[in-house]
Amino acid sequence: MERYAILMAGGSGLRLWPFSRKKKPKQFISADSGPCMMLETLERIRPVVPPDNCFVVTSRTLEEITRSTLKGTVPESNIILEPMPKNTAACIAYAVFTLKSKGIDGVLCFFPADGYVKNRTEYCSAVSRAYAAAEHTEGLVVIGLKPSRPATGYGYLRIGPGRPDEARPVLRFVEKPDRSTAEKFLSSGDYLWNSGIVAGRLSSFSAHIRSFLPEHSRIFSEAMENPDGQAAGPSIQKAYSEIPDLSFDKGVLEKSGDIAAVEGNFDWDDIGSLEGLAVPLRPDPDGNRVKGAFFGMDTKDCIIYGNQTLVAAIGMENVVIALTDDAILVCPRSRAQDVKTLVERLKNSQYKQFS
Repeated sequence: MERYAILMAGGSGLRLWPFSRKKKPKQFISADSGPCMMLETLERIRPVVPPDNCFVVTSRTLEEITRSTLKGTVPESNIILEPMPKNTAACIAYAVFTLKSKGIDGVLCFFPADGYVKNRTEYCSAVSRAYAAAEHTEGLVVIGLKPSRPATGYGYLRIGPGRPDEARPVLRFVEKPDRSTAEKFLSSGDYLWNSGIVAGRLSSFSAHIRSFLPEHSRIFSEAMENPDGQAAGPSIQKAYSEIPDLSFDKGVLEKSGDIAAVEGNFDWDDIGSLEGLAVPLRPDPDGNRVKGAFFGMDTKDCIIYGNQTLVAAIGMENVVIALTDDAILVCPRSRAQDVKTLVERLKNSQYKQFS
């Protein structure tokens, strides 16, 4: 069966402020001084899916930067524009209806447009196995990863028995557990990190959307029947204003009893916070992960992420210092996830132009 890849690239990445902004969210920034994360994701997929079969779903407000970034990488007609962000259930449902309207059939795989992976060989192996498993089931297939630490910022999958090289049933989804629960998951060996990558035949996605997202199915079906329903026209804008804001995990995956997991053996970080952004940086002798100009005294286990402006620190420990040309963030590493709340408050302050 023909294989298609769909990148979900409409996120805001609020936890990566001040690098990720409303007009340039995290998929457009680099995790390791190379190409931006969206281009890196497309490059990783290339050995499995040809560029002509790669699609990108993004927000209309990001149309210009998306087209500019993707120029020469995928056909412009493969960029699918959402009128507004409405979470991954809307993103996936709209993409499925759009591809179906183009006469496309085959196996689809949805990828977050961000994330950091070094081992591309094992990555491609897992993606290929997910496509292969999805060809032979009416269900959906997710890619899970063996946890390397008790991370509290990731979703987890409890998987059934079977060999690591085969697709196994998913018994339970758990979103961002607390530290003690994550430690239990790690020691049990029964849980995988949820990579956010999900594959299935187009017909399988359609059936799951009809069963578990009936509002999305009805509203998009009606919108796509209109002549303007192919390019975020008025009917699609109206549809997006009516559908609920819901993740595909909660709306579909957690409700379906027909989800399997393929285990990937590649390094991975979803770059969901400034902690994650620092993963590719090699720690110095004091445990500091540094990008940019830095000079420290009695400073250890910090994340310093900046530019050519010198950051000097005295007596700092387990602190994040993130620097751009117009903003500086300082916070304990333990509160890196709270940056999202800070940005949400910033939007309603006299400094909203910095959000």
